[in-house]
Amino acid sequence: MKKQLIFLVLALTLTSLNALAQDNYFYIAYDVSKPTSNGWLEATNSRGWRMGYHGFLNSGNRISVGLDVNWSQFDQYQPYETYPSSNGATSTDYFKYIYQYGATVTGHYYFPVGNGEILFPFAGLGLGANYNEYLIYYNVNTFGEKKWGFVTRPEAGILIRFGAGRSLGALAAVHYDFSTNSSDQFDVSNFSAVGFRVGLMFMDR
Repeated sequence: MKKQLIFLVLALTLTSLNALAQDNYFYIAYDVSKPTSNGWLEATNSRGWRMGYHGFLNSGNRISVGLDVNWSQFDQYQPYETYPSSNGATSTDYFKYIYQYGATVTGHYYFPVGNGEILFPFAGLGLGANYNEYLIYYNVNTFGEKKWGFVTRPEAGILIRFGAGRSLGALAAVHYDFSTNSSDQFDVSNFSAVGFRVGLMFMDR
């Protein structure tokens, strides 16, 4: 039921943007994030991507609303160690993984620079859902837990067109993600991370 509701919200968002937006842009970006508060896994993610579609809602191109989707993989190696238990002890090394998939509806406010044709600095906020899969791999065994959560994402960055009137450009941004994804199995109450993304942007205006 949750998945169907999320897809419905995404579809309605895209439909609304197409109806309201005067200009728009699409982007795809490489995204690097580092967990900040979860304690169970602390390694920086080097396998993350994000893409999105944003539509400007006024002729001055000061406000946009869009849909962003993301995928990330966090992994961390734990060296060989002996773990005591009620049945004796287990000696092993293992890997921790978090696979994360998310979608947010995001609003941006743009600050004018020059003639407003090349540089578009912005600040914004995204609200949506994250799906986290927490996993441990050791020997030939795997166990884990899957959790949905609400995510909020403040961010700031800049769009740069490769010349006035050109559709191709670049973007760079920093963001902070806080989501309610928990894991009772691994004693994780929420998931937060700081990140940086850089990529290509295609503007239609």
